[in-house]
Amino acid sequence: MSDTVEFGGWPRPPRWVWVVAGVAVVAVLAGVVVARTGTRHAAVSSPSRSPRAAASLVPRSRTPAEPAARWPSAAAACGSTVELPQIHLARQHADIHGRVLVGGTGLRQVALGGAVSGPLRGLPGPGWLVTSVVAGPGAAYAFDVPCFSSSAHVRVYRIVAGAAHRLPITADALLGSPHHAWAVTYRAQHTVLTPPAGGRAVSFKSNISAVADTAAGLVLAAYHDSAGRPDTVELVDPKTGAVLRRLGGGSAMGAAGHVLLVSRHACAWPPAYGTCTLESIDLTTGRPIATAELPAGRIPVWGDVPSPVFNPGGTLAAFQLARARPDSRFAAAAPGPPSDVAVLHLRTGRLDIVPGLELPPRTWAGLAFDATGSWLLATVGEGHRGELLAWRQGMPGPALVTRLPGPLLGPPPLLPG
Repeated sequence: MSDTVEFGGWPRPPRWVWVVAGVAVVAVLAGVVVARTGTRHAAVSSPSRSPRAAASLVPRSRTPAEPAARWPSAAAACGSTVELPQIHLARQHADIHGRVLVGGTGLRQVALGGAVSGPLRGLPGPGWLVTSVVAGPGAAYAFDVPCFSSSAHVRVYRIVAGAAHRLPITADALLGSPHHAWAVTYRAQHTVLTPPAGGRAVSFKSNISAVADTAAGLVLAAYHDSAGRPDTVELVDPKTGAVLRRLGGGSAMGAAGHVLLVSRHACAWPPAYGTCTLESIDLTTGRPIATAELPAGRIPVWGDVPSPVFNPGGTLAAFQLARARPDSRFAAAAPGPPSDVAVLHLRTGRLDIVPGLELPPRTWAGLAFDATGSWLLATVGEGHRGELLAWRQGMPGPALVTRLPGPLLGPPPLLPG
């Protein structure tokens, strides 16, 4: 392309990147579709309780008994069924202010006091789901997909003054920051980043993924086919393609501001013997800030879920953390254990688990911090509807902010505004 600057020489990113983008809705369905059984958990007034008959061991055996029930589920969008998160709501009000943009069935403004607007103008009606929304300089950007679509059907919008304006581009993923916004496209030989507001695109050869646009530069990850060869993480000038800093081995989970979060050791699935180690790195110096050893058998969930989110000060990161073993109460449609939402203190390595929120295998929550950085916001999908939750340290569980309209396939993406 004559208007594209080309850099790099790494092989093409793996298939999980497409799932993160939310483009292959079929892949989403494969992770969440189950038999049409069960209903939702209990309401706010008392914590939800589900059958616990399988918690005991088989007599004279160290093997847990078989689960007594299927994971609760509900009808969802696109003729599918989804497994439901298990939520024990806190009996308190979330004293939180501000607004967020929430995707799903259209794009809506939600006051954190609970009011939900109608869909913004300019987006299509039923049959399309907004699966990604990011902030850029002076505007937000979103894309939507129809059921069972391919990347050819993804439509990108610029969100300004409460209205959506369709752009003449497509994308497999969106990256946003206060500095740049990018529409990311993975092609047969190149990864192309196009500024949706206009300007020169940049291209990187083969197996490379754009992790984040940060104040320090563009964070890129390369994935190597050679066995035993670690991933490569580099910080690149988005205008020239010059490598500003090589950040060593490890798998890049996410980045924002001046901090990068990587997984270092024993973080593969299924987990090997040993402890998964996460490390926060200062992007301006390339030096480690803090190291966190996760509880035995637990690993971060990313790749087929959204990347970690960071608070405005760059001191906290929130992500999903797989449990060490399946939930003994339920048989899930997808293999593997359920997960929790965790908050990592990037300067100390301390880890907090959000209580009262358990996500079924291969499902996820939409996460974001509010503008103050003290509240973690989460959306969950329940098929016929969604919920917007809020939590901060010290609470016994998340508080319900408001319910969100459906039908949905997964959690609606959200963007603090």
